[in-house]
Amino acid sequence: MPSMRQELEGTPSARWYRHASGARRAGAWADRERDYAALRAVLAEHASATAAAGQPGQSPVQLAGLLSLVAKRAHYAGAEPVYRRYRGRQVGAPVLRWAGADSPMRPSAAFIAEARIVAFWPYRERVLATADASDGTRAEWATAYLRALAAWAAEDRQLAAYVPAGAPLCVQEDMAVIAGGHMPRAAGTAAAKRLCVLAGDIVRSVLSDASVALPAAFGTVQDEVRSLLGPSPAALAEQILAAIGELADRMTHGGGLTPEQASRLQGGITGLGALLAERHAPQQEAAAG
Repeated sequence: MPSMRQELEGTPSARWYRHASGARRAGAWADRERDYAALRAVLAEHASATAAAGQPGQSPVQLAGLLSLVAKRAHYAGAEPVYRRYRGRQVGAPVLRWAGADSPMRPSAAFIAEARIVAFWPYRERVLATADASDGTRAEWATAYLRALAAWAAEDRQLAAYVPAGAPLCVQEDMAVIAGGHMPRAAGTAAAKRLCVLAGDIVRSVLSDASVALPAAFGTVQDEVRSLLGPSPAALAEQILAAIGELADRMTHGGGLTPEQASRLQGGITGLGALLAERHAPQQEAAAG
């Protein structure tokens, strides 16, 4: 079975990024990087011109004639080279646009989509390297990923706020991978959709107030992420019952625990027993009556 990293490296966006930035297309990729750098300069100039003193959040960003502004900033002779790269039908183009040839996405929207994905990609790569090394659970993968998304939004506020503001579109594909493993298809699809909503909420939280710390931005959704992707109480109960049975068997045949382990286990069992009695005793009484 492929690892989570292998699955994430197989998404459409990951394949596009490898193809677009590969050594065989170095010249075409350099042109795109020139476009992205020009976009950053245009957005920085816009931010400087529209900065409002005392404003806590990032206002939505939308510029008329964006691709023409980018072409001018990149010192192209005209806007056509930029428009050509992000149109749907590209005959003989060395790098196809991320949105694909048949997508109705307009050139400016396709450009912003690509720019967001490329800007977020180093954050995504760090998540893959860190989470894969620790062999984390799906909830841990999602946690690391959404924290990285919050960090990107905080450091690239103008791009994150460009209309329609939100997370890079590769996030939808990645959430489907993270949520889909070892879950029924319908449940995985529902969890992935909800994770995408939470990703948008995190970006909006970061953009709404520059003073919000990143842990606080993620903290608003952390419990729900764990609930979506963590084992159900029923599954955990079965794991505990199996572990208790195996432990009891080993202790019967001479195995033992340290005094500290025995004390911790007794305390845990006592606390769990009290919680079970509190939650289920009323139900049992009602059933008996």
